[in-house]
Amino acid sequence: MRRASVESFTAILDSLRSDGTTSVLTAIAESLGTRRARQAVPLDSRLRAVRLDFTVLWDHLADPAPGVDPALLVRGARRVWTTVDEFAARVQEHYLAEQLAIEQADADLQRQYLSQLFGTRRPTEAALERIAGALRVSTSDNFCVAAVSRDDGVVVRRRIRGAARPGGPFFDYDMGHHTLFLWATADPALGRLPQGVKDLFAGMAVAVAPVARGLARVRDAAKAAREIMIDLPMDSSGVATLSDRWRSVTRHLLAGVGCDLGQIVFPYLEKCTELERRKILETVSTYLDTGSLADTARVLNVHRNTVLNRLNAFEKYTGLDVQRPYDAAAVIIALEWQGARP
Repeated sequence: MRRASVESFTAILDSLRSDGTTSVLTAIAESLGTRRARQAVPLDSRLRAVRLDFTVLWDHLADPAPGVDPALLVRGARRVWTTVDEFAARVQEHYLAEQLAIEQADADLQRQYLSQLFGTRRPTEAALERIAGALRVSTSDNFCVAAVSRDDGVVVRRRIRGAARPGGPFFDYDMGHHTLFLWATADPALGRLPQGVKDLFAGMAVAVAPVARGLARVRDAAKAAREIMIDLPMDSSGVATLSDRWRSVTRHLLAGVGCDLGQIVFPYLEKCTELERRKILETVSTYLDTGSLADTARVLNVHRNTVLNRLNAFEKYTGLDVQRPYDAAAVIIALEWQGARP
């Protein structure tokens, strides 16, 4: 610091003597700005320190001991300040350029390790340790993974750069049609996104996976986030979680392997009339929403025994008792498949 100060003051004085910024002062500004960026010295602190040069110089120039003409000092004040301010501007320019280069190098390194994390082969424990070291996280941390469309990913990146960081570092990874965002969280359950994080995704659809407990589970969380995102209807917005979308996600995944759970329900209801089928399905759907015979009767404005009779009729036709959780889960997916439920 002492050497840098001596060099700076010497170059400023030389510049003042030559009535213009010297190449030496320009070189010192480049070296100083670059070095302080690498040392992670805050830019504001660096600029305040440089501009303090004016005060130091002026105090010595205005000292009565040298006997300098006050009028001459007044005329030279502007030139002194301009030289110092130009020096500060050049320091800032090179600081920001170096900071951008450092961030770009870090981003390239992060993308390289994120590619290993999300690649076709699951990383070994040793590889996970290297990835964690490069990302400056712990392999035992809890991680939240969110997916947005690729276009919205550009917006989120811009918001992350332009706003105060809502917690720790955010990592992003392009997966084609979607962009993944990954960050460590202290909440192992994450019932909802913190407001600072939620603001990053404001005005867009974002699919949030269950929290990954450990870096090794981030790959699975990423798959979950993508499946939830793929499942969302067009023009969706807001936060969607597995709790919100599990029925529809399950339906789509079963469709992918040719399993139509509707086949365990609807063919068997063809034995009843259209009116009876509609009333049975309406009652079953409402019961699965409420989980209560009394509430179902109140919603449908019928007697409790009527509800029970219709549920019994559904069991008679299909063999499925929706008052048993195992059967209820299958029927929920079956009704989702056929569009009988919202």
